[in-house]
Amino acid sequence: TGAPTIIEDVKKDIGEPLEIAGLILTDRTEEDRRINGVPVVANLENGADYMLNRWIDEVMVYLPEYDTSAMPFIRSCRKMGITVHTVLGMEDDMVGKRFIESMCGHTVMTTSVNYLTAKQALIKRLFDIAGGLVGTFVAGILILIFGPMIWFKSRGPVIFAQERVGQNGKKFKLYKLRTMVPDAEAKKKELEEQNLVQDGLMFKLDFDPRVIGNEILPDGTHKTGLGEFIRKWSIDEFPQFFNILKGDMSLIGTRPPTVDEWERYDYHHRARLAMRPGLTGMWQVSGRSEITDFEQVVKLDTYYITHFSLRLDAKILFQTIGVWFSRKGAM
Repeated sequence: TGAPTIIEDVKKDIGEPLEIAGLILTDRTEEDRRINGVPVVANLENGADYMLNRWIDEVMVYLPEYDTSAMPFIRSCRKMGITVHTVLGMEDDMVGKRFIESMCGHTVMTTSVNYLTAKQALIKRLFDIAGGLVGTFVAGILILIFGPMIWFKSRGPVIFAQERVGQNGKKFKLYKLRTMVPDAEAKKKELEEQNLVQDGLMFKLDFDPRVIGNEILPDGTHKTGLGEFIRKWSIDEFPQFFNILKGDMSLIGTRPPTVDEWERYDYHHRARLAMRPGLTGMWQVSGRSEITDFEQVVKLDTYYITHFSLRLDAKILFQTIGVWFSRKGAM
């Protein structure tokens, strides 16, 4: 019954930049109906499933009377890394960063796996812009050097663009120097059985025959070439500095999944998308080539998001430089 009121409060307080994705009703199901122009998309029972593969930044839970029926729904939102604003009066037994604030004319308790201050967000973005400018310049030089080599070894585009899933489900084009044959994506299905990561939530092979220059010789030995060299030194990653300049990515964050990986995510996997994806991060400096358990990747990424600080970003950046020079952990 309070839906029309809360919608008006939200629109009045936040205004045009906000897009209300939909309403989830707690006491009944009325899908395909609109309230004050906002569609009813789900109820408490299926609300979390509705949001799992959609771009949702924040959720505001509004229960005028004392009611804990929404707690399982809120827990699912927390698992996904979605910021939750709860109108005070509800009992909240969740762990994480919690604080009281005013929102849309209501006093709410906000819980979030991570919540950057305005100052932290500004410093991180300025750092990204500075690093992005330098990295894009270096990327241009590397493209001039390795681009012709790639083209002569494997005719086709030098830059490979792939759709990835970023913060809160926002999709974007990620750029890399192409190290695989042009039809690598089509051949991926043929190699699924050799994937070292369970459940297909990431894709990793001991030896990838799709990489430019890789061959399996008649005696069964593996021969590597140009593509493997570029990947070993992470040279293929440098065009992503352009993604950083655009704001799709950050220098430090979590690696953005492909769309097919993202579609297999469970609630707690989605928490990896609670922050802007990064060029490097916790699992990259923790022996990424040795990690074949996706749950371990999720654990490392969630730790980074939960314990974010500018100091931690600086630590990961210096560790990344060390990993790069040692060539340890390349994928």
